[in-house]
Amino acid sequence: MKVLIEIQLNVEGNRGLRRGEFHIKESEFRKDADWFISIKAYEWIQQQIAEYGGRKTEITKVKWNEEHEITEIVKQIRPIDPVDDLPF
Repeated sequence: MKVLIEIQLNVEGNRGLRRGEFHIKESEFRKDADWFISIKAYEWIQQQIAEYGGRKTEITKVKWNEEHEITEIVKQIRPIDPVDDLPF
């Protein structure tokens, strides 16, 4: 299934709007659409932040298919740190 994700970012006082079309598995979509699309949006936002060279970036709005607001869900997502169980 294709979804349109729209993000608004504030990069050091400069606002920017980006849109992208992404594929989401229908099985994931049926479980919890907002959550799975938020994960995809978070990954895409991390790529955008990398393009800005690490400048201070704030997520101001995230929507999918122009009507579903998922900003707060995206802001709550954090990367999972690997378990540090090395023997040395």
